[in-house]
Amino acid sequence: MNKTIKGACLVAATAMLPLSQAATAGEVNISGWVNESMLYFDDSANADIVATQDNGTTLATRIAFTGTQELPNSGGMTAGFEISMEPTNGLAASNGTTPLLTDLNTLADGNSFGTDIGLLGSNLFIAGGFGKVTLGTQTMPTDNIAVLSDPSMTLWSGVSPVFRGGGTVIQGLGAGAVNTTWASNLLCQTSGLGIGFDCNGVYRTGIRYDLPAFAGVKVAVGYANDDIYDVSLNHAGSIAGLNTTLGMGFAINQGVGRAGIQESKVFQVQGGLMDPGTGIFGSIAYMNDDGDLDAASLAVNAQIAATGVEVSDETESYFIKAGIKRDFNTLGPTVLSFKYGNYKGGFGAGDVGMSDVEVDRIGFEIVQYFGAGFQIYGTWEQLDLDAECENGSAANQATCATNYDGAEELDMFALGATYFF
Repeated sequence: MNKTIKGACLVAATAMLPLSQAATAGEVNISGWVNESMLYFDDSANADIVATQDNGTTLATRIAFTGTQELPNSGGMTAGFEISMEPTNGLAASNGTTPLLTDLNTLADGNSFGTDIGLLGSNLFIAGGFGKVTLGTQTMPTDNIAVLSDPSMTLWSGVSPVFRGGGTVIQGLGAGAVNTTWASNLLCQTSGLGIGFDCNGVYRTGIRYDLPAFAGVKVAVGYANDDIYDVSLNHAGSIAGLNTTLGMGFAINQGVGRAGIQESKVFQVQGGLMDPGTGIFGSIAYMNDDGDLDAASLAVNAQIAATGVEVSDETESYFIKAGIKRDFNTLGPTVLSFKYGNYKGGFGAGDVGMSDVEVDRIGFEIVQYFGAGFQIYGTWEQLDLDAECENGSAANQATCATNYDGAEELDMFALGATYFF
């Protein structure tokens, strides 16, 4: 539910504007959510409970200020803006209090009081019969393209990117292991983030054009700094009585990505089905993030026969969620679901003898809605690492096995709640 700022606040905000601007100032709406949880983790060497803003940046606590007004004498065109912020932003230098990039062992021992607040987006738009053009720091067309087509819309309990435990050190590795955290084995070629999915899923500064919807199909194109182009297609409808969702997108990044990558191409797709009668649903997402190595990384790979060291240039990931969403009680819908993810090739510089790496993710979720404005969720997730050691000599491969075969799983249990306003 949105809240509207009018009266004295709006008058004060526009008092310094020229009269022509103040006279047309529109309403300002405040919306967002607060997302908090208690997260218990066990990495086989350590176990603790963390109080945290849950599930990473963009799904952690957020506040958005938005406004829209009709443009006079324009034939129905409108203009508007969005400014969004995240308290204790998960991508700030301190990493805030989200489990996205912070080692859970460090987060458990810290006091994050008053850490910071981050500006996530600031943009304005103009819209009409031609569609909508948005300029500024914003969500680009392929942001969340493999997230939002989950028909259950249980986003705060779990999505295709790995938002819990990424910065935590993997226990049981040998002394020579290079990729020591979960995030360092989930690297995106396009963004460099260790999340394994939604690899163009960050706010970027650029321009976006949403074409007019046609037969339920929504198409958007975008350009962002530095030389990043993307296009997306979204559709929601029904087939044979089943509710259907589809999102797909393609992005080319020619400027900013993972270290060692000079250009990348990422394709992502997610499709979902739900039976409105039984509440049974399922969704599947796929991503291929393919990078072109720079000269230094190509030189490393040219020596692979002698050194056994390789730099990865391609990440391929799958994510499945399936379950049931029904009114089992009078409070609101209850969702029970299972999720599985497989993330392959997401390492930067490989260890001696390493040819590939996979992270498997399994989990269960339960979400209880209390109307549209509040939900409580409980989740269990486990991350498991499997390194493939087939590069270089037999000695190199044996070294790789020594370093990675002892990798221990990371188990995480979260009990959280989200309040929407």
